[in-house]
Amino acid sequence: MNDHGRNSGTEREEFAATFLALGPTAPTILPGWDAAALLEHLHLRERAPHLMLAHRLPGPLAGRVRAALERYRRTPWEQRVAGFRAGPGPLSPIGRLDALSGQSELLIHHEDLRRAQDGWEPRRLPAAQAEDAWRAVGLMAPLTMSVRADVTLVSSLGGRRLRARHSDGSLRVHGEPLELLLWVSGRDEVARVQVHGEPAALRALQDGRRGL
Repeated sequence: MNDHGRNSGTEREEFAATFLALGPTAPTILPGWDAAALLEHLHLRERAPHLMLAHRLPGPLAGRVRAALERYRRTPWEQRVAGFRAGPGPLSPIGRLDALSGQSELLIHHEDLRRAQDGWEPRRLPAAQAEDAWRAVGLMAPLTMSVRADVTLVSSLGGRRLRARHSDGSLRVHGEPLELLLWVSGRDEVARVQVHGEPAALRALQDGRRGL
């Protein structure tokens, strides 16, 4: 197993442990989603993407898809978490995509669950997972950010600069890799970062877009 496989396993194991500890009704920071809804999203993404198409299928097929979803939802919580812990499988395109993207889906959604709980504190990631998060920042930021400003992201692992096609000024955003990953995904309410910049650039940030 390569390093990225080991890192993914560590994050997945920790995420599964969080699911088990908190239970299916635990809140997340995602509006309308509890832990059960988040786990179902991950299950469909990794193991049953065809079930996401239920609303587009003709009557009989849609009925079978809905029945499959209901069977999944009736499965005991521990079994659902065990399925998630097993991962998408070695030949899954989702598994390969996540390895290339620095496990951004796992890292971000784990924090969506953790940071909705009372008394949460930021995690201090081991070096290998922090490198995954920093790699994910570099891949995600150009896709998730549309801001009329030149933005430099600064972490303990280095800096990344994103130049805007039309810029109103420059910004510097400081934080640990995981915090910056949450910030570029638009999770301002929980991302612990410090933003510094010219007044016009700060206004551009407020008017811009982050997140998919």
